[in-house]
Amino acid sequence: MKKRVLIGVLIIITICLGFLRDYIFVSINRFIESGADAGERLLLLKWVLTGLFSLLYLLLTGAFLYVLFNEKKYILIAIYCYAMLFVVAFLSAAFGYGFFTFKIVYPFIRTVMGMAQSPILMMILVTACYINEINRQNRVKS
Repeated sequence: MKKRVLIGVLIIITICLGFLRDYIFVSINRFIESGADAGERLLLLKWVLTGLFSLLYLLLTGAFLYVLFNEKKYILIAIYCYAMLFVVAFLSAAFGYGFFTFKIVYPFIRTVMGMAQSPILMMILVTACYINEINRQNRVKS
């Protein structure tokens, strides 16, 4: 019963975090689009918030994986996946900045970082780990 309650709480936190993130970013974008003088500082704030929300989603993903499977290896896989998203985004930015313009690679970077600050990766990892657990149990039975 305790496990179900924890899962329910984590789901509620995930939903609330998604709404909070969306509200904050929509508000910042509206302010930037209004032509406010603080546009550059707000763009920097968006990058900081992107990192913060990505970290929060990583923590939530780790919490889900721990509650569901109690396996350290799954949490490490989640950390590696989030790290890979950051590395891909950083290398894309560096490549775009060095060889083209940042504007060309920005949509790709935004998509990659959007995955890091949403529950998409969490859902993929929970599903993949669940399938792995089922396969492991079937191998033990055989």
